[in-house]
Amino acid sequence: MTDTGDPVRPGEAGPQLSWRPPVHFHSLGLELPEEERPAHLAEIAAEIWPGGTEYQRTTVRGWYEDIAASAAADGAEYAGLYIGGTDDDRLTTATLVVRTDPADARDPDAVAAALEEMLSNDSANQVLRQEAPAGPVVVVVSGLLVTLPDEETGDRVELPLCTVTAHLPVAGADLLLTMQLSTPSAAEFPDYVALLASTVETVSYGEDPAEAGSAAQSAMAAGIEEAFG
Repeated sequence: MTDTGDPVRPGEAGPQLSWRPPVHFHSLGLELPEEERPAHLAEIAAEIWPGGTEYQRTTVRGWYEDIAASAAADGAEYAGLYIGGTDDDRLTTATLVVRTDPADARDPDAVAAALEEMLSNDSANQVLRQEAPAGPVVVVVSGLLVTLPDEETGDRVELPLCTVTAHLPVAGADLLLTMQLSTPSAAEFPDYVALLASTVETVSYGEDPAEAGSAAQSAMAAGIEEAFG
């Protein structure tokens, strides 16, 4: 689960902020015009569920559309989905949502310290500070309870999610990069935390994305694993 895909470079010409999404995650098409997204999501549903029924693919596509619409409404630049199998034949899934917000990041250490203090005020959060090749990162582990529609009954069902969020103030870009990975698969959550850490280590600004993270690869993941187990 630690491989990464092609670089994502949000923004215009000039020094580029880039990062590499996990290679097995399927983009939900936020980079596409809105009118092209349904066809893209239908292709993903068919690719992931090639042996499924039309009802299964339609239901899954509707789920993807909800995730993509929610992420787009929140100003995200990327939303991706992973669905895979475990060694004991269980299904595991996760979503990754990435956004950038304007921020005065001339002093990234000060921004990270302020974020760490603010986020630690919520007792439901587990917060720690780590260092990535692109700068200081504030990592938050927490839980969420979301409601989803049941396509068969029309009722709303509750789904508990484990989430890990990385906040990275990007010096020089005046941006706050936020990556949030969520999963209902509690047993695999430690693996997903390490996966997000590996993704954060690929973040670069104004340098060759292929070189990003090479000097400190896995250092952040090791620090998170030590802190959260």
